[in-house]
Amino acid sequence: MKKRYLLAIAASALSFNSFASSVSCYVDTMAFDEYREGSCWGGEHYPGFSPNVAFKVNADKPVSKVDWVFSGRYSNVRGGTCSSTTCLVDVYQGEGEVTACVNRIYYKDYTWKKVNWCANAFYYYTDGGIPH
Repeated sequence: MKKRYLLAIAASALSFNSFASSVSCYVDTMAFDEYREGSCWGGEHYPGFSPNVAFKVNADKPVSKVDWVFSGRYSNVRGGTCSSTTCLVDVYQGEGEVTACVNRIYYKDYTWKKVNWCANAFYYYTDGGIPH
């Protein structure tokens, strides 16, 4: 019984830290979307659907602010600079890729760290017809 208890504690600790010190993403669809560490893909072909990708920083302690850098094919980062731990990036119709990297992270304990954590999102959106 004691072994099972220790195994359960170890498993829960490992699952808690499974996304530590990284960036995760998901490509928004009409289905339930889950964050994936490092890279994600998906798409939608529903008329009027607003295509976007969500990025999230995963840290091992509470975060105050994040410096994001974006590259690839996207139209807008919601909220301007997107300095929070989660942000939405509007993307174009069609097929493309957008990358989000964190180059500096500021913690709530008033410390900061220079990092290079990135996630790549591959997407394909159409309005029910041929991609633009």
